Amino acid sequence: MDSSVIDAAMEGLRLVFSWPYIIYPLAGTLLAMLFSSVPGLNSSSLMALAIPLTFSWDPLAVMLLFGAFVGGATFMGSVTAILFNIPGKAQNAVTLLDGYPLTMQGKAKTAIGCAAASSALGSTFGIFMLIALIPFMREAAMALGPPEYLMLAIWGLTTLAALCGHSLLKGLAIAGLGLQLAFIGYDPRTAELRFTFGIDYLHDGLSLVPVFLGVFALSEVIDLMVSRRETLSGKRRLQELTGSVKEGVLSVFRHFGLFLRSSVLGTVIGAIPGVGSSVAGFVAYGHASQTAADRSRFGQGDIRGVLAPEAANDAKDGGALIPTLALGIPGGTGTAILLGALTLHGMAPGREMLSDNLVLVFVLIWSLFLSNWITSLLGLSLVNPMARLSTVRTTRLLPFILALSVIGSLQYRGLIEDVACAMFFGFVGYLMKRYDWPRIPLVIAMALAPLFETNLHLTLRLQELGRVDFWSRPVVLLLIILTLVNLFLPTIVDRFRVSRKVRNDLNQQAEHDDD
Repeated sequence: MDSSVIDAAMEGLRLVFSWPYIIYPLAGTLLAMLFSSVPGLNSSSLMALAIPLTFSWDPLAVMLLFGAFVGGATFMGSVTAILFNIPGKAQNAVTLLDGYPLTMQGKAKTAIGCAAASSALGSTFGIFMLIALIPFMREAAMALGPPEYLMLAIWGLTTLAALCGHSLLKGLAIAGLGLQLAFIGYDPRTAELRFTFGIDYLHDGLSLVPVFLGVFALSEVIDLMVSRRETLSGKRRLQELTGSVKEGVLSVFRHFGLFLRSSVLGTVIGAIPGVGSSVAGFVAYGHASQTAADRSRFGQGDIRGVLAPEAANDAKDGGALIPTLALGIPGGTGTAILLGALTLHGMAPGREMLSDNLVLVFVLIWSLFLSNWITSLLGLSLVNPMARLSTVRTTRLLPFILALSVIGSLQYRGLIEDVACAMFFGFVGYLMKRYDWPRIPLVIAMALAPLFETNLHLTLRLQELGRVDFWSRPVVLLLIILTLVNLFLPTIVDRFRVSRKVRNDLNQQAEHDDD
């Protein structure tokens, strides 16, 4: 690595941990944790609110604060997913697949401990990968075009469809429904209205936030009311919970190979603009389940189902900064707002930033690093109070969850119609849960729909003009293969296991008859 990069890294580290600059990442982390603990609110909302307040700030303070905003929110969204089956953001949704069953088994402390350790170590891995790739990331990011982004969106959709629920067809059907819902509103090519049925509210399309809150938060409220479950875990006292923080932290080192692979996946996928923030955790979860000998345990409360997506989700923060800093292409919503803040303060991403302002780049990176560790350490120190929530009577929790869901729906755009939309999708989500239809593909497909639609039209037009040859691009062909693997590998593996089980049963029966 170039000595100038090392010198800039050390100077950035010194600035972040010097007084009074360290106040910025500390305050930013606490604010991000507070925001992200409320379903529907996240660091992106906080960053948008903070931009007008920082107009007169110097670039160093901006980097310190916004680096903390980027890294301080992911873990808290996972806590609500583990405890209440309500993910804070779309990227936290995969954690609930095994996190919430662990809470139902009285092992909330184990799940939260594992999530905290995986988040801290995963973010560290992603940040050091980012530092190592700084000299090369501009050239690498230029290799992707509309055909690659189109296939990345399709691959992401098939990945999450294959992982959610026991039926691939159900997952694909729900993902298709999510795409259809995302197409409501103005057509980006022709500016014509689509699927609005004359309803003014639908002209701007369905907002993801009220749909997200309805499908997860309000549907969970309805389910708790109908089931009349006394507490989330079935336990009344903290002492009755069987899990432990130590067990959760040690699980990361017990499955360290899975942690490393998930962190690599998170970093690489996080660097893909518009895709990584929603897909990284699902790909890591899919890798964990598909490479496990006891795959059937996933979805029933397997700690590996928490470890893999949490490591990937936090490693992707470092990856998401690669296209943002190198090309000015945001990796997700949070980095898009970060890009706006940098531009307002006269810092243009690209070669100039990676050369003239390299120290400020490392200030941002180290602030992100510090924020992730503060969040995880605070999370570990608060495990017992948070786990106690799983022993609180549901009659006391329901009004609180309901109020947060309504507030989250209303604050996004200030429209009372968004609250009605959330309530409608609350009933839809409850019915999907009751009849065993996966809910996660619905909201992730809505999040990926703009990437899919935009690059589909661009690819078709470029192909028509002879500017690209879709079938001759190596990355496209690789992603097509991965998509086919998602569609057919689970069925092949399941049939192989069934046939092997039948053969073993027949052999045992034959041995018994011989005896």
